[in-house]
Amino acid sequence: MNLGINYDKISKRINYKYVIPIIAAKRAETLKNLDELKGVTEKKDYVSIALKELEEGKIQVKNPTLLDSLSK
Repeated sequence: MNLGINYDKISKRINYKYVIPIIAAKRAETLKNLDELKGVTEKKDYVSIALKELEEGKIQVKNPTLLDSLSK
């Protein structure tokens, strides 16, 4: 399943390249857990879905000031 993810667009929104996969992994895990609770047995590519949500701005970093302080 190719959702046409534009990684450059994501990296412009989030300036820390190592944070992007962490956010996507946490969201993918949440999506998978929600599907398990709903009883959905269909296989999905949760990481791609999470990256697409990140690209579209549906996922926000909770505390961007914390990221800024870590980079200094």
